[in-house]
Amino acid sequence: MITVQKFDTYNGKDVHIYELSNDFIKVGITDFGAVIQYLMLNTDNGGYDVCLGFNSVKEYIDSNTYCGATIGRVGNRIKNGKFTLNGKEYNLTINDGKNHLHGGTEGYDKQFFNVKTDGGRLIMTYFDKDQSQGYGGNLQFTVEFSLDGNSLNITYRAISDCDTPFAPTCHAYFNLNGSGDISSHLLRINARKYTPVNDELIPTGELTEAAGTPFDFTEFKAIDKDISADNVQLKYGSGYDHNYALDGEHAATAYGILSGVKMDVYTDMPGVQFYSGNFVKGSGKNGELKPRQGFCLEPQFFPDSVNRNNFKSSVINAGEEATHYIRYEFRFVKPAELK
Repeated sequence: MITVQKFDTYNGKDVHIYELSNDFIKVGITDFGAVIQYLMLNTDNGGYDVCLGFNSVKEYIDSNTYCGATIGRVGNRIKNGKFTLNGKEYNLTINDGKNHLHGGTEGYDKQFFNVKTDGGRLIMTYFDKDQSQGYGGNLQFTVEFSLDGNSLNITYRAISDCDTPFAPTCHAYFNLNGSGDISSHLLRINARKYTPVNDELIPTGELTEAAGTPFDFTEFKAIDKDISADNVQLKYGSGYDHNYALDGEHAATAYGILSGVKMDVYTDMPGVQFYSGNFVKGSGKNGELKPRQGFCLEPQFFPDSVNRNNFKSSVINAGEEATHYIRYEFRFVKPAELK
């Protein structure tokens, strides 16, 4: 079931929120930025809203958190906002120190999407013009949201008239307890290696074993257990803000200790960015947001992969459609049932 209502007005245009719902999940997605504004679970029993969000577009933009947004053309960071493809250098907009982040100053998170519905599918499209934010090629982008029982499914599609990097993601911030901070969460990431970064959070190009470090989440661990460890990588990000090299499509599992909500994340992309919400801020839908009130698990291609031959390439060929998916699967389980 999909319903629609007005959410806000921005730059003289109405912004709508489309609600997908079934017996277990109710999720609201805006046509500005294809933003997940809320995600309610078990609504018949009062429910839990497990995603952070804002009450207006202005509050969302002012927060500079990308909260809940669809990210593109390329998620995460590109060093110095430059890359060379087929012998041509591309210079992108700079919006994170010296670097390009999450598609630039006017990425997909700040665009109006065209919308259609098909049964229970919410289909949002955006035409990304050649040279927008510095990228080459006219790219037709589609993001589709649907519910399947206890899962939110997201499918990304793109076709371009020029070879180009394409690496979308979902920047939802989760709090599986519905309130409080992220300390009462357990996390497991199905990755033995992560990509260390420099002080600008650009990957060094190495793949480092997580075992024996604060970055080891191969077994369930409290998110905050090692977050304050004396580790230079944690200091660079003021906590976790790192990409993990996934060992399979089951990317991660998070668990809200207070609520019993378990979330499994699946994707066909090679990495997942674990961000512990170190700089969360703004006037959120339920009051003022504070650092580490939510966390992100962003399936992705490795940051700066367009400049790293040893990272899986995100480049798509002209005329060939690329497809990627993310699935967030939710259940209520007791601690003894956690696996």
